[in-house]
Amino acid sequence: MKKIILVIMVVVLGASIIGCGANEPEESKEINVGVAFYPMKDILLLIENDLEEEGYDLVIHEFSDYQVPNNLLQNGELDANMIQHDYFLQMYNESNGAELVTAQPIYHATFALYSKEYETIEDIPDGSIVTMADDATNFSRSLYLLKQAGLLTFNDDKTTGLTIEDIATNPKNLKFEDKVPLTSLAQRYSETGLAVMYPTYARSLELVGDEQRLYVEQQDSITEGYAISLAARDDNRDSEKIQALIKHVTNDKVRQLLIDEYSWASKPAF
Repeated sequence: MKKIILVIMVVVLGASIIGCGANEPEESKEINVGVAFYPMKDILLLIENDLEEEGYDLVIHEFSDYQVPNNLLQNGELDANMIQHDYFLQMYNESNGAELVTAQPIYHATFALYSKEYETIEDIPDGSIVTMADDATNFSRSLYLLKQAGLLTFNDDKTTGLTIEDIATNPKNLKFEDKVPLTSLAQRYSETGLAVMYPTYARSLELVGDEQRLYVEQQDSITEGYAISLAARDDNRDSEKIQALIKHVTNDKVRQLLIDEYSWASKPAF
């Protein structure tokens, strides 16, 4: 009798294990990626078929801000996003106790000091007001650009997280009180005539080429960290999905797209 009961228990247990295995979902082949601005969606559409050939279904989610796609990535509702550079990502991590990581730099966005009136840095009058973005990351980047241009120096040779209080020397006594949202820079520049901004936002001004760019940010060890990148989580950065994304967002087609269609505002970072 005991043997019969033991056999029944083994059979039932075995069936239970098999049943659990049958009900366990296979790892999803969907790759959910968040984007917020051109050309990230175009890049993903360009590689969509390449990912499909490897068995992945690419799902693109578009956002109008930067906080939400980071929140969704952190809580696992997105596999990755393509909305930011590493400095912004680290600021998000610090503010939210998150563990997002830069998985792959994609391109360097052009950043420049624009002027409607002046031909050289030397022409800028003492006491001029420079319009800049009001968020901490882009404000710091703007100050660093002015350092590169020889207009400012900073205490302790600080390079990131810059504020007005970090300024050591300001020979032209430039003013930085005119701060506006990034998306409002072009409109404000039309009024002030001197601003630090991206060509992406300046595009509405219908400028040709590098017209009105008084000084363009130079690539160095600091500005390398401003490359717009593919971000993931620390727990999925080495997954097959993320590695497949990295493989395809750095292929020759993407590089050529950036060169042919977006060279007016960026250059590849891979």
